[in-house]
Amino acid sequence: MYHVEEEYERYVRYYGGRLVSADNPSQEIKLRRKALGITQEELGNLLDLRRETISRIENGSIKPTFDFVIRFSRTLAAAKVIRELKALSEVKDREVSFPGINPNLLMRYFNMPRRDLEMISEIGIKGYEKSRAKILKNL
Repeated sequence: MYHVEEEYERYVRYYGGRLVSADNPSQEIKLRRKALGITQEELGNLLDLRRETISRIENGSIKPTFDFVIRFSRTLAAAKVIRELKALSEVKDREVSFPGINPNLLMRYFNMPRRDLEMISEIGIKGYEKSRAKILKNL
């Protein structure tokens, strides 16, 4: 059974750990943002930062704060879980801990405003559709 809360927390720790332990956190942030398929502007909107701030973090002229690392990790984790939920909704022999992708439940699990969740859901689903075969294979 897929447990949203457990997977979300696991991904938050994973991405946070990668950022904290990276030789070049700025490069890791840029790599992860691009892997999500979002612009600096979109990431800035999700994290309540200006695009210029994201650019400075990515080029190393300013270091990411601890708060940034937490919020960035949560954003990545939420997008990853939404991708997996979308995949699981297509796989008949797997059981999901709740039916479908319910935004009200996800808001509670991810502890984020609906606006952010909607943006992250679009990112997660778009990413899922691009990588559908690979994601389904890994489940």
